[in-house]
Amino acid sequence: MNLSDWMLKEQRQYVIDKIKKPIMKALIILANRLPEPTTENTVIPNTRTMIRIWDKFLSMENNAGREPLFKAIDKVQIGEYEHDYYYRDRMDVWFELWLEEVLMGNWKPRSLGHPDSCWKVDSDKRGIGFKFLQEQYYHNKIDTKTGGN
Repeated sequence: MNLSDWMLKEQRQYVIDKIKKPIMKALIILANRLPEPTTENTVIPNTRTMIRIWDKFLSMENNAGREPLFKAIDKVQIGEYEHDYYYRDRMDVWFELWLEEVLMGNWKPRSLGHPDSCWKVDSDKRGIGFKFLQEQYYHNKIDTKTGGN
């Protein structure tokens, strides 16, 4: 059985009630103890980039029930990146590895019409990030099938 079937079918209610709800609640409570990261109280350039990304993402998201979770993730990710070089270095490596996968064409861009709910903007209005992901993904698939021709 694959992970998705286990989480969405076989153990759906268990996963929701006994795993996801407690994680969300704990993360929100603990993250709310942290100060709000802003461009005024941070100094690392990538931290400020993350703030811009999170601000843009949160301006698009439209699920009041998940807003506290996303804001908690935002605070923890940005706060750890800003103050702790151990985690900052590892996040940088993660982003580099992710970018390598994108450049190799292994990251599939989101499907048309998605997100399909709880989204403030037209899901099919795409920016340069989507276009780049799409070009890399489909270019790699064509090169793989044609031998680069």
